[in-house]
Amino acid sequence: MLKLKKVTVQFIYEGISEKTDFETGALFPEDGRVLVDIDGVSLYDCVPTDYPDLYVVNLDVNDQDHLHGKGAEGFIDLITK
Repeated sequence: MLKLKKVTVQFIYEGISEKTDFETGALFPEDGRVLVDIDGVSLYDCVPTDYPDLYVVNLDVNDQDHLHGKGAEGFIDLITK
C-alpha cells in the first residue's frame, strides 16, 4: 500500500524563498518527490532539510513537474502504483 507523509514544502525561486512560498504537500518517501496543489496538482523532486517535516523544492535547480500534461490519469497512476 502506498504510504504518503504530510510535510511542509518550501519553494525556492530565483534564489529566494518568501514566507508565502511554503505549502502543505504529500511526500513519496521512496521517490524523493512531493505532491503539492498549486493551481493544480504537481509533483516535484525535493530534498530534506534538518527539520524532519520540511522539504525544499528548488525551482532554480529543477522545475520539472512530473505530472505536467499527464492529467487525471497520470495522477491516478501515481497514487495507485
